[in-house]
Amino acid sequence: MATDVGNTSKGRSILQERGFRYYWTARALSLVGDYAFRTAFATHIISTSGSASTLAAATAVLLLPSLVSYLVGGAIGDRTRSRRAIMIGADMARLVVLLLIAGVTYWTSSVVLLVVLAVLIGVADGFFQPVSFAYMLEITPKEKLIAANSALSVGQQIGLIGGPLVGGFMVSFAGASATFAFDAATFLLSAILLLLIRTPRNNGEESGPGPVKPDPVTEAGTPGEPVPGMQRLRQVGADVAVAGRYVAGLRWLLVSLVVGACTNAVYAGVLDVSVPLIMAPQGTSEGRVLGTFYALQGIGALAGAAVLARLTVRRMGPVLFSMLALMALSLAGTGLMGSGAGALTMAFVYGIGLHFFNSLFPSLLQERVPESLLSRVGSLAFLGFNGLMPLGALLMGPLVTTLDARGAAAWAGLAAALVSLAALLSRDVRRLTTQDPKPDTGTPPNPADGNVDKL
Repeated sequence: MATDVGNTSKGRSILQERGFRYYWTARALSLVGDYAFRTAFATHIISTSGSASTLAAATAVLLLPSLVSYLVGGAIGDRTRSRRAIMIGADMARLVVLLLIAGVTYWTSSVVLLVVLAVLIGVADGFFQPVSFAYMLEITPKEKLIAANSALSVGQQIGLIGGPLVGGFMVSFAGASATFAFDAATFLLSAILLLLIRTPRNNGEESGPGPVKPDPVTEAGTPGEPVPGMQRLRQVGADVAVAGRYVAGLRWLLVSLVVGACTNAVYAGVLDVSVPLIMAPQGTSEGRVLGTFYALQGIGALAGAAVLARLTVRRMGPVLFSMLALMALSLAGTGLMGSGAGALTMAFVYGIGLHFFNSLFPSLLQERVPESLLSRVGSLAFLGFNGLMPLGALLMGPLVTTLDARGAAAWAGLAAALVSLAALLSRDVRRLTTQDPKPDTGTPPNPADGNVDKL
């Protein structure tokens, strides 16, 4: 496949831009380290504790910081004068924490200390990700943003495939401590590469948004005195409430968020608790098998991208939730087949469904939600899809204890498949097509309810 994905309209690859090339390499290296960490973390806890409940609780704790710190990191990123400084600081913080984790896992068997330190990585990641998203505008001309995002998507797939393989084989042959140290090295290299970036329009000086000035708009949205802090906070709350009412008025979107929240909770529990216990029941010595499973998800996603690029999907609703059900059934199949070649095939199938869903659902939002509400509705969708993931991971512990890892994956996957297909009972979901831009009976927001023209 291929072709012009990373090229500009003038035929010049975006990776020929020096600043973006450093940025892309830094991100790709970090992702390889992140996915290597995921494999080492799970297998080390299995080796140390042998407890499904411990693995479930540790995973649930790790999922929490991103739900909170992403919002804080985004707000800070919009106000700072130097986004690059925040990114480098986050990389250095993760470097230090990972070196501490490497030492902890080498000298002690304390799972509690490991989890506490790992939470700090999640907090730092919550600052890095939203800030790096905005930093793209400082190093990439607007006409090249599509090519830049396409290149970043390729880098993400490199991380998703390479990270678990590196982590799995490294943890099997060199141990968890060496794998955590490897992850630390990727953040050191990332920080160095970010230091080498010079934004063209200011000869290397940072060009963040500058100090934030009071917004000379009253709560009613008319020129006047700056809005006091509490009034501004109330206005933000009112804006979010408008988006919430909008979502509640769109039955297809409300159904999607409810179903997505439930199924994502199952996927988090199965992939982060059941699958490590199925693929690597002895812990670190079998890390390469678990790493191969995760890597095949990435390969499946690439295959899904190749297939989707050649299709014209018109019946979006049925295809969307059929793919969600396919992902669930692949996890159920993993439970039924165990740790052999069949389970690895299921990982590949899961990746295909994942790419379809992650491509089609954002397209639906962008096509059907008014631009004035898109950011807020997108944020609610993010929280909706991810909000129950810690709970899903936590509940998987006792389920594994009761049914064993394979039984928990099989039954949870079947339940998620039924929930996914139940979405098709909604006529609004079944009628979702690419030809009808206004599909349902959603109530448009009332401008009197808040500022619907600006985020």
